[in-house]
Amino acid sequence: NGSTCHVGLLGYTSDSRHSGENSNEADSGQIAEVAFTKKQNNTLLRLSYSSSIRTTTIAHSAARWYFQIDGQECSSPETIDIGLYQGQTTNTHMPAYLTGGCSATSAGRIGAGNHTITVHVGQLTDHRTTDAHSGWVTLSFLEVQEICPPF
Repeated sequence: NGSTCHVGLLGYTSDSRHSGENSNEADSGQIAEVAFTKKQNNTLLRLSYSSSIRTTTIAHSAARWYFQIDGQECSSPETIDIGLYQGQTTNTHMPAYLTGGCSATSAGRIGAGNHTITVHVGQLTDHRTTDAHSGWVTLSFLEVQEICPPF
């Protein structure tokens, strides 16, 4: 159509470095958020979240970290998530980098306009969520980029 597609950083947020006592200890729910304005309809969102994560307290603990766009998980090309299972009682904080592309949710194609990206923690299928932690003495960040076709 002759229009120029601009690739760019749409949103970025980070938390401050914090001590272990101030890490996000939510076992379920939203743990990070960024608002952004998507410029074009035919682009893909590249979503990235970096933090340290862990599950602990009892053996066989697990949790799932995942993105939502305007309250819905990505459906195209796929859900963007990571899971962590720990089979022993341990307190190991691991670096995690959750990233992927998204063009649609169950609500439809992600069009141009204002949107909210959130990161959530919750139950890993067929496992009980136990004492999930996100972030610990490290800088966590959430970043959104608009990617032009072809992708």
